[in-house]
Amino acid sequence: MALLTLKDIGKIYVSENNVTVGIRGVNLSFDRGEFVAITGKSGSGKSTLLNVISGMDSYEEGELFIEGAPTSHYLQPEWEDYREKYISFIFQDYNIIESLTVLQNVELALMYMEDPKERRKRALELLDRVGLSSHIRQKGSKLSGGQKQRTVIARALAKDSPIILADEPTGNLDSATSKEIISLLREVSKDKLLIVVTHNFEQVEDCATRHIRVFDGAVESDARLIPVSEVFEEEKPRLERSAPKSAKAKKKNLKKKDFKNGFLLGRTIFAAKPRLSFFLCLLMLIGTLGIFGVTALCGSMGDIFEPNYMFHHMDGRVVLTTQSGEVLSEEEWRALAEKHGAKSILRFDSLLDSYATTGILYHYDGYDRYISLNSVFGKDYGTPDVGTYPKEKNEILLYLPISCQPAFGKDTLLMETVEKGNLTLKVTGVKYYYDNNLTPECLFTEDGFRTATALHYLLDRSSFTATLSLQSEANGMAQTHVLYDISPSFDIPANKVYLSESMYREFAAQYPDYTLGMTMSAYYFEYNFNNYNEKPKELVFRKVLEPSQISSDPSYAGEYGQYSNTLIVSDDILVEMAETVLERSYRQVSFFFENDREARRAAEALREEGYIAVPSDTEYTPDPFSVIENMLACIFMGALWLIAVFFLAFFIHLCSVRSLGAFKGDMAIMRSMGIPVRVIRIGMYVRMMISLIPAFICLALSSVLIFTSPTFNQYFVYLYGWQYAAIVFGMILLTVRITRKQVRKLFCESVKKSLKGGNAQ
Repeated sequence: MALLTLKDIGKIYVSENNVTVGIRGVNLSFDRGEFVAITGKSGSGKSTLLNVISGMDSYEEGELFIEGAPTSHYLQPEWEDYREKYISFIFQDYNIIESLTVLQNVELALMYMEDPKERRKRALELLDRVGLSSHIRQKGSKLSGGQKQRTVIARALAKDSPIILADEPTGNLDSATSKEIISLLREVSKDKLLIVVTHNFEQVEDCATRHIRVFDGAVESDARLIPVSEVFEEEKPRLERSAPKSAKAKKKNLKKKDFKNGFLLGRTIFAAKPRLSFFLCLLMLIGTLGIFGVTALCGSMGDIFEPNYMFHHMDGRVVLTTQSGEVLSEEEWRALAEKHGAKSILRFDSLLDSYATTGILYHYDGYDRYISLNSVFGKDYGTPDVGTYPKEKNEILLYLPISCQPAFGKDTLLMETVEKGNLTLKVTGVKYYYDNNLTPECLFTEDGFRTATALHYLLDRSSFTATLSLQSEANGMAQTHVLYDISPSFDIPANKVYLSESMYREFAAQYPDYTLGMTMSAYYFEYNFNNYNEKPKELVFRKVLEPSQISSDPSYAGEYGQYSNTLIVSDDILVEMAETVLERSYRQVSFFFENDREARRAAEALREEGYIAVPSDTEYTPDPFSVIENMLACIFMGALWLIAVFFLAFFIHLCSVRSLGAFKGDMAIMRSMGIPVRVIRIGMYVRMMISLIPAFICLALSSVLIFTSPTFNQYFVYLYGWQYAAIVFGMILLTVRITRKQVRKLFCESVKKSLKGGNAQ
C-alpha cells in the first residue's frame, strides 16, 4: 500500500469574482524511500501541489489518500493531526521563528520526546550535523540565508516524520551551499518520502529517484530515474515513537504531555520577545492595579449588603426586657441569668449600643482632627502596639486604624489623656488595625465602663442639680444657691466634691457663723417618642453632703474648676447618682453566653417564659427613606465602579489583541511544523498567564503598602480576601477570554493564509 496517493486532485482559487485553477486532474502515488523532484515553470502549480500534500491548503476535487485512508472529509483539526503525524516542511523563505534561538527552533520539533535532557541532546546532534553547533544561541533574525535554511532542515529532521516536503530549498542560496543542502537531504531521505520542488533539476539530478514535471496545473510527465532499491540497500519502516498502550492510558498520557509541552512553549515564547512581554506585563499591571484602586475607592458600594444589627453584636450576647415594661432589680436579673446558664450580665448596657459615644479631638499635621469611638470592655485585641491594657477605672486602651499612628505614637504614646464628656481618661496603650471598615473603640476596665455609662446617662437622660446652703444649728438654713453644672473627676477623693474657691469664700465671708452644706438631687425625664411631650418629673436621687465632704482645694480644680457655678464630683458619686436613677427606670439587660449559638438557644427559651429576648446578631430593616438613600448611594458608587472596570477591560482587550496578533506568523509556522494545536493553544494561554504574575505580585505588595501605611490607609476602603480573589479571578477570566477569542480566530484560517498574512518577526 502506497504511503501517499493523489487521485484526480484539483485545486481552485476564487478571488474578486475570478476563478483560477491551481492544479487539476493530478494522479500520483508515493512511497517511503523515494526522492521525488518536482519541476516546472513559475505558476505551473508546483507549490500548490506541495501545499495540498502537506494539508496547508485544501483541495476541491478528487481524493487524497494517506496510507489508503481518504482525507476529503477532513476538517481543520484533522489536517492539524495529519501534519503532526506525517509532515515535515522545508520552506523556500525559511519560515524560521526569528524570535527564538537556533536551538529553540529545533527543540520545537522534538516535543514528542518527553525527557528534556534527551530532547536537548538530540537537537544538538542535529545542529552539529548541519554545521550550526557554533550558532545554537543565536536568534533566527541574526542568521544568514544559508544558516536559516540549515536550521529549518535540522528542524525538519528533528520532527522525524515519514514525509519531508521541501519547497525550493536552495532558491535563496549560493551554489556551494545549495550542494551541501541537497547532499544533506539525500542523506536523510533513505527511510522517508522526500518531495522537493525545484526550478533547477540539475541540482538534484544525482539524488532523485523520480522526476515529475508540472505544466499549467497538471502532471506533464512522471519518470522514475533510479529504482529505490538501487539507491538504498533496504527500506526501513518508520517505527512508532512509543510502545503501544491502552486507549485510555494513551489519551491520559497525551493530555499530560500536551500540557507539559504547552507550558514549556508558553514560557519560551514569553521570554523570546522581551519587549512585547514587558509591554504585556505592564498592560496587565495597569489593569489589575486600576481595578484594585477603583474597587478600594468605591468600596462603600458594598454597604448595601451590610447587615443592620439591632444591637452592637458581641458573640454570645442576648438583650432582653420584660413584656410589661416592669423594672427588675439586679438580683432578679442575675437569678434569671444563672437559670439559663449565662456567663455574665451587664445590668446597664445602653453604652454598648450608643455608637461613637467617645470623641477624641487631637492636633496633627497642623490641623485639629476628631475621631469617634465606641465604648467597650472585656475585649482582647492581642498585644498592644504601644503601651499596656488598662487596669484602673480611669485608664483606657484605644483601638484605632493605622492611619492614626502618626498622631498617637508608634513606639511611645504621644497622647497621654483624652476627654470623655467632662471626664479625663488616661491612655495606657494603643492597638492599631488595618481594616478601616471597622469602628474605632475605647476599651475600659469593667469599673471604668460603669463610670462611662454613668456619665453617658447623666448627660443624655437625666437632670441633676446641687443645692448649696448655709446652715446653722440654731437658726437653720440662711441662704441657698443652686448649681446646675456638675462635672466628674477621677482626681477628687472618693465621696467628695469640689467647689470653686470664689464660691466658697463668697458664702463664708457673708455668713462666717454658719456651716456650709450641700444637697444633691436628680430628676428623671420620660419622653413620648411621637410628640416629645415631657412627662412630670420624678425625684429619684437625694444626697446630703457633710461639710467635710466639700473642698475648695485648688489641686482638685482641673479644667472646669475655674467656673464658679460648676461642681466637680468624685467618680464614685457620679456612679451612685446615675445608678440610683437607672435602678428606678432602666428596663433592659444583656446576658452573655459562650457563643451566638448558645445565645440563640437561650433567647428562644426566654421568649417562651414571656420575656422579650433578642440575640445581638438579629438584623432589622431601617426606615424606607434610609434604605432608599443608602441604596441610591451604593448604586451610584457601583455604577462608577462598573464604568471604570469596563473601560479598563476594553483597554486591556484592545492592547492584548494587538500583542497576540504579533504571534500570528509564529503560530502559523508552528502549525506548518505539525506542532499539535492543543500545545500551541496551551502555550498562548500560558504566555498570557505568565504576564499576569507580575501584576498579581504588585497587587499583593500594593495592598500591603496601602493598608499598612498610615498615609494611605485612610484614603482607600480596606478590601477582604474574597475581593482580592474576585480581582484575580476577573483578570484571569478576562485574559482567558481575550486569548480564546484571538486564538480561535487565528486557527479558523488555513495555515497557508496565516503564513501569508502573518508576521514572523
